Amino acid sequence: MLKTTSQSISVALTAALAAVTIWGASAAATAVAGRTIPPDLIGGLRSLLAGIVLLPLLLRFRDHFPQTWPERVELLVGGLSGFMAYPLLLSIGVLKTSVTHASVILASAPIFTGLLSFLITNRWPRALWWAGSVVSLSGIMLLMNARGPATTTGVSATPLGDGLVILSVLFASVGYVYGGRSSSRMGQWPATTWSIAVGALAFAPFTIPQALAFDWSTPDTFELSALVFLVLFVTIVGYALWFFALGEAGATAVAPLQFLQPVVGIAIAVSFLGEALSLNILISAGLIIFGVWLTRRS
Repeated sequence: MLKTTSQSISVALTAALAAVTIWGASAAATAVAGRTIPPDLIGGLRSLLAGIVLLPLLLRFRDHFPQTWPERVELLVGGLSGFMAYPLLLSIGVLKTSVTHASVILASAPIFTGLLSFLITNRWPRALWWAGSVVSLSGIMLLMNARGPATTTGVSATPLGDGLVILSVLFASVGYVYGGRSSSRMGQWPATTWSIAVGALAFAPFTIPQALAFDWSTPDTFELSALVFLVLFVTIVGYALWFFALGEAGATAVAPLQFLQPVVGIAIAVSFLGEALSLNILISAGLIIFGVWLTRRS
């Protein structure tokens, strides 16, 4: 019995590591796809195609749709924030900065998620959480002052690009918080499926005409593969693996693996995309990760 439990936890941690690796590669995949595909089309297709793929699950979970308007509003806010605003702003932001900058900034998501959660519940954190938040935010400020070439996009990392990525993280945090509230009532998969459906429906009027008008002979196989990776793996498979890991091993065992996400992003950017790794980026990443770690200790 003990061996079976140990094996189950091992499988769960492997699944969580796979999810973190997938999410860590999202900025790099966006930069690759964005070489020839417009960023707003990338963001739209992420949710729209994911919604189409998950349509069978949506039909299965049709009875889970919230029955009261306050619950529906929560679902709409979570869906529009996490599966419309977040992928759209991230796609635009990544192409105006470097993958290393985007990967480091994305690591700060737990700070904004925690702050929003505290604001909604009116439960203010302890001093250690605030200390960790200050450390992480100082890392972001240092990063935004560190400029360098972004070979994947042909432009330097810019404050505008960094700012858009930060804004995408803010919307992602809104999606996490309200998605979590919906999940507590509907279950994780029904809430996620319906949230993706909300994002897909919001994108549909704009993304479908744009996709039909786009010349799909322009992107090469590598760029199309990056788009498919964003739709299938980042938006769907990553969530499936993460939910499985949480269910099998629990948040306490799984959550620390999130610290590897910016490491994966930076490693891919430097090793495969030819981006430069500066001391400022390393210090910024260290400050953000350490700050997030402090908040989790509070």
